Amino acid sequence: MGKRSVPRYPEDDDSGGCCGVLCWCCCILVLMIAAIAGAVAYAFFIYKPKAPSYSVSNMSVSQFDFSPSDLTLYTKLVATVRAENPNEMIGIKYGDGSHTVVSYRGTPLCSGHLPTFFQGYKNVTVMEISMEGRHGFGSGLQSALEESEKEGNVPLDVFVSVPVSLRFGSLDIREVKVNVHCALVVDSISPKKKPTIKSATYQGNVEF
Repeated sequence: MGKRSVPRYPEDDDSGGCCGVLCWCCCILVLMIAAIAGAVAYAFFIYKPKAPSYSVSNMSVSQFDFSPSDLTLYTKLVATVRAENPNEMIGIKYGDGSHTVVSYRGTPLCSGHLPTFFQGYKNVTVMEISMEGRHGFGSGLQSALEESEKEGNVPLDVFVSVPVSLRFGSLDIREVKVNVHCALVVDSISPKKKPTIKSATYQGNVEF
């Protein structure tokens, strides 16, 4: 008997099917990206978001006591901060965990925190932030501060870090951290005289 040849069947080529599925996935991904971009553009068009502004409008010092025995400085003051929300349809929620620090030439003087509150549309809120602290303050810094007092130009740095979330209508977006640095120059930091703010510059950034 002759040898029987085994019949061969053509193999299924499913590469076209894989390419089709991949193409559909790419189309869906592109549509999702386009939808998100459209929603963001629509939100910007409708809500017209504007950055809030902050300023230190006043300061009062109740205690500023230097201890030569252990070279420490006890400071207690109140800073008046003005926060303006210029948005007509966006509210700002200030959360827990804020931190404020006042320093002189890189040395902390006192610290505190902002209150937790919700700031409505087109709103200006004035906050009085109480801060106090006892920190090491070497004789060199003490001499430099006395010289600054005589010149009537005392440079101070005010740092504010606060968790913030925005409310678009009834929707709250995720919380971010806002950091503000205010470089102040006051004429005095003595409790015997109310400080006058001579100049102020502001910088800020957002941590996502």
